[in-house]
Amino acid sequence: MALILQTTLPPYIRLNLVHPDFVLLVVVGWVILRGLEEGLTYGLVGGLSLDFTSGAPFGLFSLTMVLVAITTSIAHQRIFGYNNKMVSLSLIFPISLLFNGFALLILTLLGRPLAWDLTVAKVIMPVAFYNTGVMLFIFPMLYFLNRLLYRYDES
Repeated sequence: MALILQTTLPPYIRLNLVHPDFVLLVVVGWVILRGLEEGLTYGLVGGLSLDFTSGAPFGLFSLTMVLVAITTSIAHQRIFGYNNKMVSLSLIFPISLLFNGFALLILTLLGRPLAWDLTVAKVIMPVAFYNTGVMLFIFPMLYFLNRLLYRYDES
């Protein structure tokens, strides 16, 4: 569902060349709610889905999503603890920077020309802010879905 939103909504919700990374938001939210194992699964599936729908080198988004899931899990456990879900939402800004920055670093290493100063100022920073704002709406839906699907896990 996140991939469908990410590939169909950008013309309608784009702000100054950027649109939210719905797949990234779902992966980060699911790692916070369900832990690394499920987050890695969603990260790999989401990354592969993005790889199939983008013109980037195949595997770029799979690798970055797995990195995001691992980083989110480590930061969530070490900084905020397992029980603090809402404060963990502050992770989305640095994780967005990591996701987009790492993807662009890989593209640069593969020989794709890139103006880093312009890209950081016009794309990476604005999309990190946009993702942070959108996560305020996405996370409650993920939280509700988690409670609905796994209500018997906590007993």
